[in-house]
Amino acid sequence: MICRLCEKDAPLMKSHIIPEFLYSSMYDEKHRFHELSTNESKKNKFYQKGVTEKLLCGDCEQKLSKHERYASLFLNGGAQITYRLSGNFVIAEGLEYTSFKLFGLSILWRASVSSLNMFNQVILGSHEESLRKMILHENPGKEDDYPFVMFPIICEGAVLQDLIMQPEITKVDGCNAYRFVFGGNAWVFIVSNYRAPDAFISASISEAGALTMIPKRLEDMKFIVDMAQDLYRKGKVQ
Repeated sequence: MICRLCEKDAPLMKSHIIPEFLYSSMYDEKHRFHELSTNESKKNKFYQKGVTEKLLCGDCEQKLSKHERYASLFLNGGAQITYRLSGNFVIAEGLEYTSFKLFGLSILWRASVSSLNMFNQVILGSHEESLRKMILHENPGKEDDYPFVMFPIICEGAVLQDLIMQPEITKVDGCNAYRFVFGGNAWVFIVSNYRAPDAFISASISEAGALTMIPKRLEDMKFIVDMAQDLYRKGKVQ
């Protein structure tokens, strides 16, 4: 079996596309999370663990896991990061550029190589191979190489942690982009043959370790509101 990252023939692990720690806030007392689908023919389901498939060998799992551990510390308040407000923005400083950027890019890449229906909108074309090589060689690239921006989702004065959504393709100033929701944030990755807008690059993580986050109220995030209304119309939620 061929590992999708190193391309070596090796036993494959059950790999998470979205890392397991990002599901933790979604579990109930029976360690289950609830999947809701807008597909009327698909019933709501409970899962005991985040979705996986056989993609990576053990060595490559370990390569990615160290970046996941660092991201977990950052997202859960365990890393030594300083924060400051700048208007409506929250600027985090002191991040490890290489580790955090590779964490984000690895999720984007894994979604592209995944065969799971949940990730069927993430189709990176030739960028998939470029990202594979960057992740394999632990090269985060420059600030304008596949930049991504985080939008913390605010609901009733707190970050909404217990939501993961199917990623979808969108546009940012004419550039192709992919929008994910996990870890209390909407994440937008630009994947384009053209340079991303300067304002977008400025908000993405810098080589100096600064990241500008743009909090958004849940009710102002139309794509989430539209999904919730669709679920309600189809009787999937009350």
